[in-house]
Amino acid sequence: MLISAWVGFVVAGALCAPFALLFHYYVIRIFEARDWLTRGALLVDVDDVGEFARHHPRVAVNIPLEELARRAHELGGKQQPVVIFAHRWIRGARAAQLLRSVGFAEVLNVAGVATKEKLSAAAARASELKETEVNELAPSPPPTP
Repeated sequence: MLISAWVGFVVAGALCAPFALLFHYYVIRIFEARDWLTRGALLVDVDDVGEFARHHPRVAVNIPLEELARRAHELGGKQQPVVIFAHRWIRGARAAQLLRSVGFAEVLNVAGVATKEKLSAAAARASELKETEVNELAPSPPPTP
C-alpha cells in the first residue's frame, strides 16, 4: 500500500513539474520584463518590418534581426538593458545571442513568451511605476499658512 502511494506521488509530481516550469517561464518573464522596463530598458522588436507593421508592442523600437548587428549602436551604450521581443522564439534567441556577443551586458529575451498585448500592458505598468517613483521623490509643496 505504501509503495503504491509513493508511485502515485512520483507520477503526480512528474505530471505537474512541466506546468510549474511553464508557469515560471511564461508568467515570471512578463513580470521580469516589466521590472526591466521600469529600470529604463529599451524594448526592441526584432521582427521584420512587415510583421512589425501588423502587430507590435506599443513602445517597441523595430530593428529587424537581419539588421541588428549593423544597427546595434542605435541601442545606446552596452550597459543599456534591452528586452527583446519577436513572434518566434528562435528569432529572439538569435537576437539576444548577437547582442551579448557584441558586448551588451543585460539582455532579456521574451520572444515567443509574451504577446504584444501582455508586453504593451507591462510597458504601460512600468511607465506608471516610473511616474509614481518620480512623484514620490519630488518635494512636496510647502504648507499654506
